[in-house]
Amino acid sequence: MRLVCLHALGGSSRSFDALTAELGPTVGVTALDLPGFGSGAPGIADCAATVRHVARRVADLPSAPGPLVLLGHSMGGKIATLLAAGAVVPPPPDLAGVVLVAASPVVPEPMAEDRRRQMLAWAQDGPLDEVAAAEFVAMNTHEPLPAALHEAAVADLRRADPVAWRRWLLAGSREDWSARVPRLDVPALVVAGAEDGDLGAAAQHELNGAVARETELVEVDGAAHLVPQERPAELAAVLSAFVARLD
Repeated sequence: MRLVCLHALGGSSRSFDALTAELGPTVGVTALDLPGFGSGAPGIADCAATVRHVARRVADLPSAPGPLVLLGHSMGGKIATLLAAGAVVPPPPDLAGVVLVAASPVVPEPMAEDRRRQMLAWAQDGPLDEVAAAEFVAMNTHEPLPAALHEAAVADLRRADPVAWRRWLLAGSREDWSARVPRLDVPALVVAGAEDGDLGAAAQHELNGAVARETELVEVDGAAHLVPQERPAELAAVLSAFVARLD
């Protein structure tokens, strides 16, 4: 299996390190940095431009046996859905399935406005500082992350382009693509953290539960929003079971 992973707001390719370790060497994982985050391309991209960026990166991957699966976490989930649906450019020809983890939907993302204002204020004058980054991690986890994962998450948040951060909150998360996104023809696995708030199981059922003609919804206990870092073993298990059914 080849797995292409797209991270959440403020994350990076490193957000999937723990999941990659749990999946083991039989899965070829490629985690991408989206524009404005991690070591991603400079500049600010809207949803359509980000989809084009990801499509180019996927097309440039070396060919390999096995199915290609797109995994999108939160913000990355919206991008993965748009790419799989062919809403901007044709989907990868060898795409076999989509995994949406605590995913932002193709309609405007549900978000408490006081939380949105707080997150916008964090990046008003520049990148997030240490306190804001740590607070964001705490807001989005059920229990404290292991030290190494916590430090990596905070570091990624602090290096996020503040304009890209604000652009997602003000525009990208609010874009409505529903008129251009039919049900996906490939199977979808929708994963929700049992302790997540705005994008928990109820929201995933309502907003992403019918994203594909064949959709499975799984709830992960003990996780809030940062499922790949909070419960990598559990996510690896449900992902592996999903992929086994694709063969």
